[in-house]
Amino acid sequence: MATPRRPDPPEPQCQVEGFFNPRRSKLLLWLNTAVKLSALTLDREVAGLAASRLCGEEMTVRPEDTLRAAGISSKRQAKYQRRMSNLLAGRS
Repeated sequence: MATPRRPDPPEPQCQVEGFFNPRRSKLLLWLNTAVKLSALTLDREVAGLAASRLCGEEMTVRPEDTLRAAGISSKRQAKYQRRMSNLLAGRS
């Protein structure tokens, strides 16, 4: 009868001596700064939007802006607009 094999010891999750190297600390400092700057920018945009809403201004999104955000060029938008105008005017 064979004796049951003992399980292998668990592998360490991280190596502590490799974690605190100078390159990693510079990277972490850079990431921390980038996150703080993006949060600051977002805070300013939100504050501006909140102020405009408090003053009774509504944020207007034009169809051209939506199409531009979708990647449709101004030239293509103009071409479509001319087609629709001709169609509505009864000219083909």
